[in-house]
Amino acid sequence: MKRIAILLSLLICLTALPAQRKDFLMSLAVPGSSQIARGKTKGYVMLISEAALLGSMYYMKSESALKTEEAYLYAIKHANILPGKYDEGFFKNMGKYMGSGFDAMEYNNEVRKKAMALYPGDPLAQQEYIDQNAYGEENYWKWDSAEDKSHYNKLRNKSLDYRSIGNMTMGVVMLNHIISGLDALISGNKERKTDLDVTLLRGTPLIRLSYEF
Repeated sequence: MKRIAILLSLLICLTALPAQRKDFLMSLAVPGSSQIARGKTKGYVMLISEAALLGSMYYMKSESALKTEEAYLYAIKHANILPGKYDEGFFKNMGKYMGSGFDAMEYNNEVRKKAMALYPGDPLAQQEYIDQNAYGEENYWKWDSAEDKSHYNKLRNKSLDYRSIGNMTMGVVMLNHIISGLDALISGNKERKTDLDVTLLRGTPLIRLSYEF
């Protein structure tokens, strides 16, 4: 709602600008808007692309959040963690180690090995390193089985995939704004024979640059 209000205010201010600059800023703010105002059908393609990209971005972020929550709840049930807030490093380590303790294949055991490698023959330094880097009881976890840990990793990987696609889509949204603005500048200059266009191929926005000889 806030974004819509800002865009409307911007469009109102643009009415006082020279035509070509106004067209550029209009399409920069709302892709395809100046093209539609000039009766060009490609403006609708730009606008539809914007709606599709925004819908895709919000969907990916929503799915990422759902998978993150699903992985967290799964860890409570099958890794015996306490409900609470944990950082990303903790969730990542849960996916690598069977538990947080000092047994084989557990996180603190790896911390102890590293302490011994860093400070050979120095028990005090080793213990200090362990105290600084090992997980305590408040960060305890222990997977019921390797299969449970594997399923947890699948959930997390899906969440990360959705997040990555959502971030990439945000970049494409910004590119669509820039392309629309540049197209308004190029096509608005009658002396230019260059035309910048956006088309859809199987739902994917494509950039097309044409030159009339």
